[in-house]
Amino acid sequence: MEITRLGVMGGTFNPIHLGHLMIAEEAREAYSLDRVLFIPSYITPHKEVHGATAQQRLEMTRLATADNPYFTVSDMEIRRRGPSYTLDTLRFLKKLYGPSHELYFISGTDTIQDLPNWNHPEDILRLCHFIGATRPDGTEAIMPVVRHFGSLGHHILKLSVPTMELSSTELRRRIREGRSIRYMIPRAVADYIRKNGIYQCTAQR
Repeated sequence: MEITRLGVMGGTFNPIHLGHLMIAEEAREAYSLDRVLFIPSYITPHKEVHGATAQQRLEMTRLATADNPYFTVSDMEIRRRGPSYTLDTLRFLKKLYGPSHELYFISGTDTIQDLPNWNHPEDILRLCHFIGATRPDGTEAIMPVVRHFGSLGHHILKLSVPTMELSSTELRRRIREGRSIRYMIPRAVADYIRKNGIYQCTAQR
């Protein structure tokens, strides 16, 4: 049976930015992923969502990924409503695709470091490989977590990515202040934010 390697990238994407896209593309290339599935959350248990509606975040994610044939977007968590727990999503994908798909959950270093505090992290690692994006010199940030999970730690994979200090929180602040977000998010997303007045938008092009 031919195995499909499916990257899974969840998040609020509020808004999605070039850092998200760069990590997804680096993961796809480094681990030979056949495609990457972006899944905007309805409500993320670990953070509040301000500014954009779930439907707007979904549309921004679709706009941002439209030109990459390896990227697709799912509205499964938004349709499900309620808190978006990674374990529930991975179980759904395993049931949907079966043994023909290997799941690779893609995240940043901060997420990896917080993994021991998630709901049922051991079950998550049994369902997928967990890719943690780090700076090229960031191995130290992941190794304590790998050791924490013992034999399951080998499911945690390091992904070295170029430094790109972008955050959705900072982008929302820049937009509210009317500062430029050029070269930080895809042009189609910036236009959508401006057109719909999201984040009290007065940002420059």
